[in-house]
Amino acid sequence: MDSSSAEPTWTDEARQRLERAPAFVRPGIVKLMAKRARERGRTVVDSAFLTEIRNESMLLVAKCLRGFGFEDLTLDAFDVAKAKMRKLPHKVEVIGEIQRFLAERTEKNEMVLAKFQRYLATMPERGLPWTEEALARIQRVPEPLRPLVREAIDAAARESRERLVSGEVVDRYLARYCAPAAVETAPRSDGSVAGVTMLWTAEAEERLRRIPLAPIREMVARRTEAWARDHGLEVVDARAYEAARA
Repeated sequence: MDSSSAEPTWTDEARQRLERAPAFVRPGIVKLMAKRARERGRTVVDSAFLTEIRNESMLLVAKCLRGFGFEDLTLDAFDVAKAKMRKLPHKVEVIGEIQRFLAERTEKNEMVLAKFQRYLATMPERGLPWTEEALARIQRVPEPLRPLVREAIDAAARESRERLVSGEVVDRYLARYCAPAAVETAPRSDGSVAGVTMLWTAEAEERLRRIPLAPIREMVARRTEAWARDHGLEVVDARAYEAARA
């Protein structure tokens, strides 16, 4: 059997968690976990992976509800969501499954709704939503570079048509762009810095070269030059560089 189509193995802990879910949602969970495992090259579904995919699914539902204008979440919101999604039967089915799942777990409704509410409250006005796992992983990046790396990951995820930024998306990006080759600080063979097309003062260029990640360095260069042109400058100096970054 082709390993890419083989069903993943479930750990005992993950299987026990699956058995605690209502019977009608278990097939859907198994199918979703198998799909995500294939997408991410995993052969084992453990409790941590189960939690990560659950959180991603909850975040996508919260994004959908936010799109309907909900700021506060109650169980009634799911009925409204189903009514508005009536032309998309599959999504109506998913929302209905979640609603029934909550009804089977009345003692945990408040906890689950609180999680949805937190997702609603932290949903960005623009850009993709980030899972808790993704937000935790971005902490690996040095603080001064974190906002730029986050913006770059968000842009790359949108370009790849991701629906959200997951922990796996962050790992993939960091592995690609934060490898030793991407952290290379030396200039190109002609001595220039990628992204630089205008004249820069020595001080401004030196500050640019201090950015260790090549993709981020190029993005900053292009953004700085766009700011300089907008302000009628022909030379990027240190003051323009700092103003553009701010």
